[in-house]
Amino acid sequence: MNLASILVVDADTTSRGLMAHELRELGHTVSESEDAGSALELVRRKRPDLMVCDFALPDLAGVELLSDVRGSEELRSIRVLMTSASPDNADVMTALESGADDFIGKPINRHELRARVSACLRRPANLSLAEEISAGGITVNNVGHRVTVDGQSVALAPREYRLLLFLLGNQDRVFSRKQLLVHVWDREVAVGPRTVDVHIRRLRSLLEPFGYEKYLQTVRGSGYRFSLEP
Repeated sequence: MNLASILVVDADTTSRGLMAHELRELGHTVSESEDAGSALELVRRKRPDLMVCDFALPDLAGVELLSDVRGSEELRSIRVLMTSASPDNADVMTALESGADDFIGKPINRHELRARVSACLRRPANLSLAEEISAGGITVNNVGHRVTVDGQSVALAPREYRLLLFLLGNQDRVFSRKQLLVHVWDREVAVGPRTVDVHIRRLRSLLEPFGYEKYLQTVRGSGYRFSLEP
């Protein structure tokens, strides 16, 4: 999952706050709005990567706000995840037919929210990562899934590749084991947090012959980061 700018639009203060908190816990930049009018203003000004929008807004139906976004040449590429407390399946069909990327019912399940946000942010048409990322002699080609260190090809297992790509793409930011499990493994269950430690050690062992293992830094009590600074 890439880190993203996310706008949460919901008139229910409690529901909006819970979703915003959950997404901030993952490291995303989150804005909040309680109605369609202010949401549209924020969308035009901030151009978020994803809008999480409820069906029931006080001034305009959420699906109408969705239509406004999809009808704008400048805004139509923004992903939209619709939410609704209605048990009526018609809401799901209406949302998807109106251009929503996905739909989630209420009450919001935090694990499902994370999974659906992750799926929206992985959509090929809106990838936010550059084709190639380089730092300190390490280059990751995000198209060919190739890693070179000082011009020499290095073979990584899929999970190590995703972990390096994520940390390299978010240099100098510290991520907890829990955050890395969600962003790199797309889950926080079934595998324990120490799994992250194992993969970090493997990455360091591959970078050690080049003297670059020092870039994968442990921040005591917080987690890990990739940084060229000591």
